[in-house]
Amino acid sequence: MRKFFSRVWKAILNFFNRINPGPIAWKGANKAIMVATAAIWIIASLIMFVISPSTTLGLIPVLLGLGIAFIAGAGAILALRIINWFPKGFIWVLPGTYILMGVVFGMGSLSWQFPLFVVVFSGGLGASIFSLTKKNRSSLSLLQKIVAGLGGITGIVGLVWGLAWLSDTGFKPDPDHINAAEKSSYVATPINLANPSSPGAYELNYLTYGSGKDKQRKEFGEDATILTDSVDGSRLLDNWEGISGKLRTRYWGFDEKALPINGRVWYPEGDGPFPLALIVHGNHSMQDYSDPGYGYLGELLASQGIIMVSVDENFLNGSWTDIFTDGLDEENDARGWLLLEHLKNWKKWNSTPGSIFHNKVDMSNLAVMGHSRGGEAAAVAAFLNKLSYYPDDAKQKFDFKFNIKAVVAIAPVDGQYRPGEDRTPLENVNYLVIHGANDGDVQSFAGLRQYERVKFTNDSSYFKSGVYVYGANHGQFNTTWGNRDSGMPFGSLLNVDALMPKEDQETIGKVYISAFLQATLQNKKEYINLFKDYRTGKDWLPETIYLNQFESSDWTTIADFEEDLDLTTASNGSKFKGENLTVWKERLVGMKWGNKGTRAAYLGWDSLAYEADTARYTIEFSNKIDANNYRLLSFELSEGKGNTYPDKERDEEMKENDNSDDDSDEEKIDADNEPNNNSDEEDQEDSEKDEEKKAEDPLDFSICFVDQNGNNALIKLSDYGFLQRQLSVDVLKNKELQSTSRSEAVYNTFFVNLSQLGSSNEEFDVSTIQSMSFIFDQTKKGIIILDKIALSR
Repeated sequence: MRKFFSRVWKAILNFFNRINPGPIAWKGANKAIMVATAAIWIIASLIMFVISPSTTLGLIPVLLGLGIAFIAGAGAILALRIINWFPKGFIWVLPGTYILMGVVFGMGSLSWQFPLFVVVFSGGLGASIFSLTKKNRSSLSLLQKIVAGLGGITGIVGLVWGLAWLSDTGFKPDPDHINAAEKSSYVATPINLANPSSPGAYELNYLTYGSGKDKQRKEFGEDATILTDSVDGSRLLDNWEGISGKLRTRYWGFDEKALPINGRVWYPEGDGPFPLALIVHGNHSMQDYSDPGYGYLGELLASQGIIMVSVDENFLNGSWTDIFTDGLDEENDARGWLLLEHLKNWKKWNSTPGSIFHNKVDMSNLAVMGHSRGGEAAAVAAFLNKLSYYPDDAKQKFDFKFNIKAVVAIAPVDGQYRPGEDRTPLENVNYLVIHGANDGDVQSFAGLRQYERVKFTNDSSYFKSGVYVYGANHGQFNTTWGNRDSGMPFGSLLNVDALMPKEDQETIGKVYISAFLQATLQNKKEYINLFKDYRTGKDWLPETIYLNQFESSDWTTIADFEEDLDLTTASNGSKFKGENLTVWKERLVGMKWGNKGTRAAYLGWDSLAYEADTARYTIEFSNKIDANNYRLLSFELSEGKGNTYPDKERDEEMKENDNSDDDSDEEKIDADNEPNNNSDEEDQEDSEKDEEKKAEDPLDFSICFVDQNGNNALIKLSDYGFLQRQLSVDVLKNKELQSTSRSEAVYNTFFVNLSQLGSSNEEFDVSTIQSMSFIFDQTKKGIIILDKIALSR
């Protein structure tokens, strides 16, 4: 048999040797390719760069292209010579090293540097050890021994340094940000209700429900108190197939056609009926179960008279087995749909005599909540709930129509499910999104995009709120995820020293989520003030920086900058006017990843631009505002980043030209006797360098209201609160590895009590307010992003 295969192999080699082109054929092919390529390039590039635009300057890219082609060929030859210079053993080892070590830190930040460190440091140490052994040392010269020794020292130092760096937990921000809200003298009226993070009066109980057949989770298998039927999710799930799908099925014992309905329930002791809130985790390793991590919320809410369920969807999470395919990518529609399938069971239990929950569930007061991918899934559930068909396949019918009043999203993703290739809309539901500024997973406040897509179309009392928390990360809202927002070893790159303690982050989750659910499901409306201004519940919250964005369904919008591209017009017919601004434009608001999907006004000023004139931005209202009808005027603000005086060089050049035209010979002064005109700028530059290590003061400006008789009422933004500088954070402990921006524009909503404007000027008529001006007279320079000017009662 061996001789047979040997003859077959020789026959194959002989065949290829007979048809293999000789050196003359290779040479001819080479020259033909070169001539064809050069001819096509020259003809095409002459048309593109010289003939069509009718300019000889186009010869530059023509010649440049030929030069780049030559350099590319030379580079390839050099690379081959370098490869041939290495011993064959290295050629065997290096590609595998880069592949395997690249996988270890495969999220981008160290994907190519880490393999290089391994090669250099371990290679240096290995070369030293082998060279300086007794067997080989005698054949080395003194210089070679020194080089080998240095290589060993370098390898040891490098490996020790690498291990020490990986085990380091990072650093605290220096300097830290100034809390703009606390810098103001404004004192918010405390909410006259109990601390929402304190346990309520109800005794609580706990149980689990599930299929009863779960081979991995006893609590949903043999230990489940209530047994549930499985559901077919095959129309909503893709890629549960191939090797990955088979391994997933083998691990769980079911496939996408038999998804289990599993949940942990914390419920109050009593007759009820009680509101019901479901929460679902996000994407974590499917073998590292995430659903137990919200027990701290379940116990709290149950004690306050709300049933809470932590839904198990770990079987939809990622796993190492997904390396064989793309895994269950973009599965958030299925995550949201499963929440609705859970509600179906709760509806059945509530109406079934003899059930543990018979008549104990208030099905008119429901909330869906989620964390990370679960945060988007909660919004998806509220969206699908009102539909009769699955948007992507009408063969999947829906019959939900539950009375979901509230949606809570904790550090959510956005856009992983796109119905009809669009993003998920939401209407007439209360919405809360919480995000940590130090999130090492979803580093951009993605939930703000969903926040902007929540629309109110009827007169019911809805509100939405976005809360941004400085020092909070992604994982510490779940007790099983911890302070590493990525799995190890990539998690070792995170700057965990900059995070708030786990207990503080859990307290923030308790306060905001409990207050939101009590306000929306239990009608404790006074808690709504917490979402307008965190200072109303300051004593309940850990000390850090909070940015609150808020909007209510009863608001009347004056300007949201979405109507057109005319800088002078507002949504309701009002008019804008700018004076002495160095920046004035309307554009989409950018984020670390993408944009918010909404437009805003960017307004900049710089005292160097118009030394005698103050910059201002005025809105002339289309209809006079009566403070007796609308008590509050609100607007959203964020600091904008960028050059506060982009036309500085142009203006200085124009001044120089004007001066040279106006000056006569007699008026010119000897240059040696002239004062140093650059001294002020140099002093400013030196001052800025000195202040680099100091936190920037928050922004402030004046606001002037004018009534129909021309009377003024002047206040300052800081009378309510200074404008917070953008919160720059170092998510990774090495700033050079950070691939995204360190900060992004997050709004804070400011409120002006129009009925109190008369206190600054007795002649001011609060019933005929005609205009409002932002006067940038308190901070020397800056850029603000202005959005959503509105009135409310």
